[in-house]
Amino acid sequence: MEPEFATKADLEVAKLKLLERVEAAKLEVLERMEATRLESSERMERTETTLLKEFRKWAVRFEAIVRVNEASVVGFNARLASLEERVNDLESPQH
Repeated sequence: MEPEFATKADLEVAKLKLLERVEAAKLEVLERMEATRLESSERMERTETTLLKEFRKWAVRFEAIVRVNEASVVGFNARLASLEERVNDLESPQH
């Protein structure tokens, strides 16, 4: 049995087939990369949305606490002013 030798035409056909396969593989990789990029983008968007929702919940609670504390401070300041006035009246030389 004699070995068969490839002709230039055979090599050119093989080269073209190989280039087609490489191009197809390249396109597949690019499609996968784009799909991965889109998936990552969607995940980041969901994560950002979740974080913003949770931050808003925290901010609403924090704002309520601040309002309650502000009301307490206003009441405290009013009582303190009243006490200062009474002390000043007691310390004044007229009494």
